[in-house]
This record gives sequence, structure tokens and C-alpha cells, in this order.
Amino acid sequence: MAAGKNHKTDDDDLIVPKDAASVSFVKGLVARGQAARPDGDGSLPPGATHEIVGETENGLPILRRRRVY
Repeated sequence: MAAGKNHKTDDDDLIVPKDAASVSFVKGLVARGQAARPDGDGSLPPGATHEIVGETENGLPILRRRRVY
């Protein structure tokens, strides 16, 4: 099935720093402790709202929003 306009993929949730605004946003999340790598059981530390899921060629983190329910 092809992804249409209303079809959400996992890549839709990624925040990849590509321009000055997204680089600043990602750096701010990391600096405030709102972006972190999950621990062994997949949990994020308290206060973290974004999971670091990778890195760009420049070494900046690629993030995915993690909602707490």
C-alpha cells in the first residue's frame, strides 16, 4: 500500500535537524534534558519528551517525540 496524504509513517515523527531553526530546536531540547536516549528497558529519564534515535552526518541527534500516557 502506498503512503498517501493521510497515511502516517514512522518517518513522519522524526525531527531531523536540517536548517537553522530545526538545529536550534534540537539543541535546545538536548540542553534542557528533554531529549535523551532510552535506558535498558526503553524508558526515558524523567522530564524527557523526545527520544534520541540516531545522528545526522554532522553528529546532531535525530529525535522522535515520545508521548507519555
